[in-house]
Amino acid sequence: MRWRSLLVSVGILALLSGCAGMDLRTAKPLPKAQDVAWAVLPFVNNTETPMANARAAALAAGILQSDGQSVVGNLPINTRTQDLLGGDWKQEYASALAAARSNGARYALAGSVDEWTYRAGINAEPEVAMTLWVVDVANDRVVWSGVGSAHGGSLGRGGTGGVAQRLIQRLLDRALAR
Repeated sequence: MRWRSLLVSVGILALLSGCAGMDLRTAKPLPKAQDVAWAVLPFVNNTETPMANARAAALAAGILQSDGQSVVGNLPINTRTQDLLGGDWKQEYASALAAARSNGARYALAGSVDEWTYRAGINAEPEVAMTLWVVDVANDRVVWSGVGSAHGGSLGRGGTGGVAQRLIQRLLDRALAR
């Protein structure tokens, strides 16, 4: 009788634990540099989720700052209406890069959000995929890039924001050799 309750308990625990996964591919880390200023450029939204790019950019800026990096300038976030209508990403990117240059940023972080959703079905879980790249602001050259996808948590635990935060953190850790 006791083994049955143990078996049921283990089964319930396995069901509730869900699965989490992450896949990363990145370039070699950036050279070590102390006291460099960063800017965050507009992210591209390749999803059907409105403002996923603005959410990811805000998370990335917060992660950089919480890791002790200096982030200069304003975060390039459009209004919801502009985002829903598509906007002109290339023009926004160029303007933000020019602003980063005038604000004295050494590096600028940009990216594309390629998935920001939940899997369908009984085991629905958040899924996020994105590409990040670091631009040397002085010469507008990409000096690092990384791509990753992550999913995790089930049965309503966690959301896309938490999965995206972990993914961005891991990508930035690789960019900064941490």
